[in-house]
Amino acid sequence: MEHFSSALKLTDLDDFITPSQMCVKPEIIGVQQDKRAKIEVKSDGTYLEISSNGKVEVLESAKISLNDCLACSGCVTTAESILITAQSTSEFVTQISKKDKTVVVSLSPQSRASLAAYYKLSILQVHRKLTTFFKKIGVDYLFDTSFSRDISLLESAHEFIARYKKTSDLPLPMFASSCPGWICYAEKTHQEILPNISTTKSPQQIMGTIVKEYFASQIHVEPSKIYHVTIMPCFDKKLEASRDDFYDDILKSHDVDLVLATNEIPDLLDKFKYDLMSLEESPLSNMFSNIEVSSDNQNNKNETNEIILGTSGSGSGGYLEFIYKYAAKELFNIPIDKIEYKQSRNVDLKVITLEHEGKKLLSFAIANGFKNIQNIIRKMKQKKGELEYDFIEIMACPSGCLNGGGQLKPPKEKSGKELLKEVEKNYHDVVVKSPLENERVKKMYDIWLNGIFTPDSKTKLHTQYHARKKLELNTLANIKW
Repeated sequence: MEHFSSALKLTDLDDFITPSQMCVKPEIIGVQQDKRAKIEVKSDGTYLEISSNGKVEVLESAKISLNDCLACSGCVTTAESILITAQSTSEFVTQISKKDKTVVVSLSPQSRASLAAYYKLSILQVHRKLTTFFKKIGVDYLFDTSFSRDISLLESAHEFIARYKKTSDLPLPMFASSCPGWICYAEKTHQEILPNISTTKSPQQIMGTIVKEYFASQIHVEPSKIYHVTIMPCFDKKLEASRDDFYDDILKSHDVDLVLATNEIPDLLDKFKYDLMSLEESPLSNMFSNIEVSSDNQNNKNETNEIILGTSGSGSGGYLEFIYKYAAKELFNIPIDKIEYKQSRNVDLKVITLEHEGKKLLSFAIANGFKNIQNIIRKMKQKKGELEYDFIEIMACPSGCLNGGGQLKPPKEKSGKELLKEVEKNYHDVVVKSPLENERVKKMYDIWLNGIFTPDSKTKLHTQYHARKKLELNTLANIKW
């Protein structure tokens, strides 16, 4: 449980999620607290409240369940105060040792990039070695959430077009929905904007639906007899997987049974006494993955060539770039080859505008980190629901998912920024291909969903959000960043 907290630092009231930072525990402070009281932190991490009359009181750590958590990559609480035993490496080991279910692991491209930087390997080598490792410990299939990301991008793009053309009851601007930390924050603190959040599921949850519904039927196994595990760049994904919306009463199964953060993979290797560097590389499966596999039979060689496909854009899935290009072509018949953001000193707020003959047609933005998120929401409230942007890709983590709190931390000799650059380089070390060109995705839509943004896809690939009761305690949930 010790690795389930990382990432909050309040020293300069800046954004708080980087793999190199440590977590600060929230403490319960009475509603009728002394306004002049001071908070002191002892060397052992204990918080003391010193009142104006000199009285010293040890503050009690807040006890927050997984479903109560604000969910910003472990920012709300430490391991002692969050109840997530069902989302741990120990639980994973326990479940696969039973050997009573088909075990499926889905690997995110952000995690793959972080592991490649950590082990100083290419992303292809990491994927191949992990394939070997998981097969050795009893995993039946290793999939790639780049595949479900392409589906999420297509659904999101069509959803945006429907909102823009007002063929949907849902309003603009449309906010991206793949970050569970942002979703939890919106549900608890800004319920009035929930209709603006895209209903399209995240790549993790779309992969969960594919595994438990489509794949289960293909291999003739009951969904409840499949144990589905994902490897993700942030702890928030554990929260996302536990949502009631992603439990199917008919199938009697969660879409995703367990989530492992990237930084738990080295621990998992240690548990089974394997060294990733010394493991051989296994051929990759091209089922539910963006990996092209071809055979080279020239000169009597029977070699397998594997290429990892990816999308352009941010390390959080490239939602802005794909939807922007798709909307420009679909709505205005303007092809976009290259994205050029407006220059800004704020690296976590990027803006792109489509103009034609002096008229602004579209305005999109990326807003990473809670400081930018709160500024966006504040402006939206001031303008009574209207905003200068049509679409905003929002992520709780500064620099997006590649910098998630579940990613591997830098060694002592390397800074967080240096590590992030390596992770970004690895993430983009792919052959860029549009989701529109993904033949496997096209086939999936044809045989399972009857097309993109159809009644079937809306039933299986979309979700809903709920206004949740605000915490009454003076906890981090109410901090203005």
